[in-house]
Amino acid sequence: MEKLKPIVKSRINKAYDHPENNGLLYKKYGKYENIKDYSEREIIEMLYGIYKTSKILIASDTIINLNDVVESTCILADVSYIKKPTLEDYKVNSHNTIDNIRTFYIKDYFLITDDKNGKRQEHRITDFLRKIGFLRVGRGKHIGYYSISNSYKTLQGGLYPKDLFYPIKRYINGLFFSDDYKISKFSVDSPIKIVANIK
Repeated sequence: MEKLKPIVKSRINKAYDHPENNGLLYKKYGKYENIKDYSEREIIEMLYGIYKTSKILIASDTIINLNDVVESTCILADVSYIKKPTLEDYKVNSHNTIDNIRTFYIKDYFLITDDKNGKRQEHRITDFLRKIGFLRVGRGKHIGYYSISNSYKTLQGGLYPKDLFYPIKRYINGLFFSDDYKISKFSVDSPIKIVANIK
């Protein structure tokens, strides 16, 4: 089960006592009519905007039907390095090998939907990922961005860092569909070209 940032017991109790006042749309998107039928975990999910039964995510007051999501993307603004780049590294981009990246600094994550009428929309989910405890706020010169450690040190399919797909894999695909690759089309928008390790 995907780990979500804990919510204090008093807020959970308030949600049970006054669900509508706490923004819970359980009658519309949930699986039970009676709020008392929901577990604490399900209450926490709804407080974060997660409605697994109906495949609805409410992020930044936007209702996203995950059945309509066709792809996801993130904006990578900067990285930090394990080995400080030299002037020679900059000339040939050898400092941007995947094993030399320490941390990724993300500006935003988006889900892209395409509904039955062919209407294509981009939905920002950065705040949702921060609220549930996945994204950490950047510090120093990276204030305004969110940090993700380069734990895997691998390019997925040779295309993008595996760690950048992780929140889509676990907190969208895994959480809503129990299928890590249900939404598999993913791209990284960045001025930085990260390359495979040089052998």
